Amino acid sequence: MSAMKTVGDVVNWWITRIENDGTRSQKYRGSMVCLMRKHVLPRVGKLPLKKVDRVALDDKLIFPMHQVLAPRSVQKALQGLRQAFGMAEGQGRIEDNPLKGTTFRDFYKGKLRPKPARLSRVDLAGLVRQLVDLFKDDPTKAMLPLMMLAHGTRIAETLKARWSHVSLDERVWVIPEANTKSRREHVLPLTPQVLALLDKYRQALPDPRLKAAWVFSVRGGNCMADTSAHALFREVSGRQWSSHDLRKLMRSSLADIGVDHMVGELLINHTLGVTTETYLTRDMMERRREALERWHARLDELGFAEAHGSKVAVPALLSNDAKLEPAGLCA
Repeated sequence: MSAMKTVGDVVNWWITRIENDGTRSQKYRGSMVCLMRKHVLPRVGKLPLKKVDRVALDDKLIFPMHQVLAPRSVQKALQGLRQAFGMAEGQGRIEDNPLKGTTFRDFYKGKLRPKPARLSRVDLAGLVRQLVDLFKDDPTKAMLPLMMLAHGTRIAETLKARWSHVSLDERVWVIPEANTKSRREHVLPLTPQVLALLDKYRQALPDPRLKAAWVFSVRGGNCMADTSAHALFREVSGRQWSSHDLRKLMRSSLADIGVDHMVGELLINHTLGVTTETYLTRDMMERRREALERWHARLDELGFAEAHGSKVAVPALLSNDAKLEPAGLCA
């Protein structure tokens, strides 16, 4: 018999799990825990699980929160609640999940506008110029944003990069499944530009950090913490953009250079449907490499080459019309 009897039992248990979830950024964990403790637990923490349904949620949580918070914050609270109940059910800690199938649209019919990106395509040239100039002056400050712009990776998985994850022979950067949000290994091809950039960056590291296992380490050789990374981004950007804005800019720019939508989604490690993934071609790794070569060639046009110093031939254009064939049709 489950020891969890109330919403608070489930939420407090879940909070202990996400507080130590290294695949999520410290910023996300902090904001979600604060939302749960400040707004969710006081309203429905004592509600018995057997009394949880859409009516109770609307009366006790969603409608009252709408009076004091923006719709997106209310949506995030419900998202956290659904995650908590889903995890508890998955582990057999509760017999039934009363929130299964519940969506924010059950309670809110208004239009949710996406959070505007603080970097757009028109900012790309100036951004590259800024990061290249910074790299020339201090590679240890510029490398993290440059790597994220070059690959569209999340900040948490980028910070956990070890030198042992980088294979110069295979020319890949392997992000272990334990470090990814999708909970599966993510392999990124390394272009000649990035290999040259990594070499310059490593040469610029002071001896203690040069011996560290982490690509992005701090004094003493430890992995750079989320808080330090976010402080770095605030300094570099003048508080004008965040690490996630680099990821969004990279993804939106891929379509401009002819990268297939599905290849772009795979590059930034978005989870695709099971059916879609079944029909991926076996040369997908090569398509990823071609896409990154195109992207890095575009960055070179904007000055990226001044940072890495490598002379790379411009790759042939990827066709927008290139189709992904079912794996079974490949020779």
